[in-house]
Parts: sequence; structure tokens; C-alpha cells
Amino acid sequence: MEDTMQINLKRLYSVLISLLSLGTLVFMLTACRSGPQPQSTTSATPTAATGARATATSTSTLSGSLVPMERGVPAGPRGAQPCPASVSSPAHWNPIIPTQPDVSSVDKVTCGNLLGNDTLQALVTVIVGADASGMDLYVFDKITSPNPQKLFMLQGLVKGDAKISAYNTIITAEVDLNSAQNKNRPKVELGQDLYREFQWKNDAETFVPISFPGIFPVLTRWQAEFSQQQVSQGHQPWMNDAAMTGSAFAANLLKWAPDSPASVVSGGGQNDTQAVVDVKSKSPGANTIHLTMNRLENNAQNIWIVVAAASPNMSIDLPKPLDRLSSPVNVSGNASAFEGVVGKVVVLDHSYTQVGQAEASGASGMGKTTFSASIPYSKTFKGGDEPGLVALYTNSQADGSISGAVFVRELLS
Repeated sequence: MEDTMQINLKRLYSVLISLLSLGTLVFMLTACRSGPQPQSTTSATPTAATGARATATSTSTLSGSLVPMERGVPAGPRGAQPCPASVSSPAHWNPIIPTQPDVSSVDKVTCGNLLGNDTLQALVTVIVGADASGMDLYVFDKITSPNPQKLFMLQGLVKGDAKISAYNTIITAEVDLNSAQNKNRPKVELGQDLYREFQWKNDAETFVPISFPGIFPVLTRWQAEFSQQQVSQGHQPWMNDAAMTGSAFAANLLKWAPDSPASVVSGGGQNDTQAVVDVKSKSPGANTIHLTMNRLENNAQNIWIVVAAASPNMSIDLPKPLDRLSSPVNVSGNASAFEGVVGKVVVLDHSYTQVGQAEASGASGMGKTTFSASIPYSKTFKGGDEPGLVALYTNSQADGSISGAVFVRELLS
């Protein structure tokens, strides 16, 4: 199967090049914005609730590195479930919130098993403002009682939306008003570009932000579920091809040529849920990026998600994957130094925009060494944590292009 994939790569790359003609990750974010309504956000350390519910992510060791791995979907009912008839109408929830006439009103009510047991909870979204540009969300338990118990509230999501994911988490999308995409744009041109995920945590007795393990082609579960819908409808078929996903990663995040050779080292077939792909740069002093991928929801019919990315002899040991970071963040790991300089460490935000950088200095002047750096960063989104990445880049002495890299998925506070 791998041989067949290689034979077809030449033809597939011609499709890939056209898909990447924009030259940036905007193609993915645009796809998400062109779909259903926007969604909302929040953040915290990736923590799974205890109890019978399956957690959304875990970690495993592959080739000496800690790699975030997505587990299968929870057992039992998952995603949105029918609400009891007595509480299914938005009008039922207006006095419970309570909303204010001509100011706010309940938009929709969605039910699901959000606490990891067999009881139903209600996710209630409220439209706010004369132009309906704001959204608040509420989660209630004991939904058929005269006084439902409010478990969670998130307010002020610009052009926001929220839904229950296949993992029985709350996923949201909204506008980051200060992002490169939206800053100084008229309200009618604002587009959703910030996506977050929340899961019930028993010991905290509330919903906390958690991390989706993806690095590429998306950073969040909202975007991944939307992308899966697009692929299932026949759009962007490259996301179902491990080698093409690897080439797209290299072209977008490393600015390598779109036709940089990609080889499937293991897995990656039609019936596989994991893959390892190596992509080799075509620039002078060419290096390789080693990519670990999972299928979304561990379903062999779903899209590939890059969950780990590192060039040979490069690692970031701290921070660990899916940590919650604050500025400045201390980064350490292993790489090769030239005259004491290893490369550049960067912090990327929810739109893959660089929001912080620092030079990484080696413990020794030449060759393999440890490195450390302290990187201050400044997020455009001020309303909570957001998905992001920490990356180390090394550059070619021949032409200055990125010759190697390592990426770690994080939460930025």
C-alpha cells in the first residue's frame, strides 16, 4: 500500500500545489469560517475528567519523544442528543437565564452527556445585542427540574457559536478582534478565527479548557470536525492522504517547496489510524522533518492530524506537550549548535502567527548540545487561554531557509 501511495504522489502533488497556492495556513482558517456559525473559547491545562468517561487525549512515547495521542470516542451516547420535549424550546430557557427583552434571547438548546454519566445536560446559547453580534453560553444540569443547576457560563463571544463535540466536550468558536485577520476590520467583515474546547472536571466541579493534540492542518477540535465534514463531502481530499498532509505541513509551517519529497515510513494506509511520514527539504543542506499522525477520533475513514513534528537530533524537552504556558516561557531541549547558536525559538498563536521569539543558545559552541531560551510573548486574544505552538527552527548556512524544526502543541495563557 505504501508503494502504491508513492507511485501516485506525483499526480497528487499537482493537486496539492494548487491547494497551497495561497502559501499560508489561511486556506484552512478560511474553510472553517465559510462553514456554519462561528464558535467560542476558553483555556486551561489539558485535564481529563475522572470517572467512566474516556478522556479526549493521552500521551505515549514514540522514538524517545512524548507524543500526544487521541483516544477513541467515548463509549455510549456521544455528541448532541435529543432534549426532553419539556425543555427543548428556547423560549423555555429565557426566564431561567434570565434574558432581557430587546437585549438578549435564547438562540438554541442542545443536550448531551457532558458529565460522563447517563444524565443529560443542556448547552444553552444566548444571542446578545441589537445586532445579535454577541453570544453567551450556559450549561445546566438537572434540566427537567423547576430550577436547573447552572454548571458553567461563558460570556461575550463575538460572532460566537458553541456545540457538543463527538467527545462530549463543549467546543466553541468566536472572533479574535485583535488578530491579524480581524484587526481594524468593519464588523461585517469579521470572521471567526479562535476556537476552544471545554471538558467537565469532577474535582473542579466545572468545565475547564483542554487541548486538542493536533499541530496541523488544524489546532482545534472544532476545526477538525468541520474539516472532516468537508472531506466527507468530497472537498480537500489531500487530508485523507498521509504523504500529502506531510507535504502540506512542510510547505505551510516550514515554507519548504510544495513538492518536497514525502515518504510514508509506517502506517498511513486506508485502514490505518496512525502514520509516520518523513518530508525532505529540497534546499541546499537539506534536512528532514519527521511527522507522527493520527486519524481524527482514531477512525480509519477520517482525516490525518499531525500530532508530533521533529527533525533528526532535535527535541524540545520543556515545556511538555499540552502544558499551559505563561509569558515568558522557558524552553529547553537538544539540537546542534554552530558557534554557540542553535537557532530561533518561537511561540505561535491560534492562527499560527508568531507572537514571541528568542535566540536559542547552546551549552557548547559546536555540534550536538543542549539549549535553553526564555521567550516573552504577547497574545492578541485577551479573554482567556488559546491554542498555540512552541517551535525551534534551525537555518541553512547555505541560503538561510529553515533546515530543521521541532514543534510542541501548547495552551497559551
